[in-house]
Amino acid sequence: MKAGVIGTNWGRVHVQGLRKAGCDVIAMMAHDAELVARIAAEDNIPHHGTELSILHDCDIVAIATPTATHLSYLQALQNKILLCEKPLGLTPENKSQFLALNAPHSYISFPFPFLDSAKQLQHLIQSGDFGELMRITVVAGVNLPYPKTPVEWFMEDMIHPFSLLNHLFGEMTFLGARQGTGCNISAQLQCQHALVDLLLCPWPHPGLHFDITLIGTKNAYQLRGGFRPDRQWWMEPLMIDDIAHGQGEEAKDAIWIRANHRVVNTLIQYEKKEINEAESIALGLFPLQRALAMEQSLLPLWHALAQYDQSPTLAGNMIWQTK
Repeated sequence: MKAGVIGTNWGRVHVQGLRKAGCDVIAMMAHDAELVARIAAEDNIPHHGTELSILHDCDIVAIATPTATHLSYLQALQNKILLCEKPLGLTPENKSQFLALNAPHSYISFPFPFLDSAKQLQHLIQSGDFGELMRITVVAGVNLPYPKTPVEWFMEDMIHPFSLLNHLFGEMTFLGARQGTGCNISAQLQCQHALVDLLLCPWPHPGLHFDITLIGTKNAYQLRGGFRPDRQWWMEPLMIDDIAHGQGEEAKDAIWIRANHRVVNTLIQYEKKEINEAESIALGLFPLQRALAMEQSLLPLWHALAQYDQSPTLAGNMIWQTK
């Protein structure tokens, strides 16, 4: 398969992933002609440019661009196999355009279900160790150096653990939300008659923090981890009834890069018919319609928080710096 990539930043991760999956990366596109020429040369990509035409001969294209650009690329490249970065970028204003997409070979990259820790959770739940779902609580802390509205912060960063919850337990129904100052947001949903609390808040240190608690009738699990610019992504050992199980996932193993590469590999396996649709879904692949259904469950958040200040802000207006 011949592959192309849109984007010179995170796009380089997809270049690696596509090559590991056996694809020939032949083209890279970006809006900065000088930058894309330099990156393409560094990554040994023969064709580069600023127009979509550079991707004409590609069978598969990875879209690694800012969220607001995803819709236009998905519309323009529906004849390709597509892997688009998360989230889709669904809003009340563009919902009809997303739902009109006719892209049976489009997929959205949600790496969280591909982490080893997520696989450990999935195995325990499927084995019956967890029992029936009673409650879910997620705390997501964010401190990143660019401005977004509070709802955009929620959609960009809570979508990481939310994709795992959707993968493990299925669809959820939105119940309501409240907002404090800035990106302090509390949203509540329902899943399998259980309550789901999603709490987004500013974090005192640069990066991302996730604390996921799952309570079942037989056991309770807690999974913590996150991203720091000075040590990258890591996950703590899974806690089962407050006892650590396993070694966790260390940052030195580049766990987030590995999870992203697993997404690409699963997509390629499915498109080559080496695995069937059910197997790809079980592994964590999100075809476009699955991703749309998940993001639609959070769409009422925009209306629920419209009464609050949605001015673009840094996460908590904190100065972002590393030691």
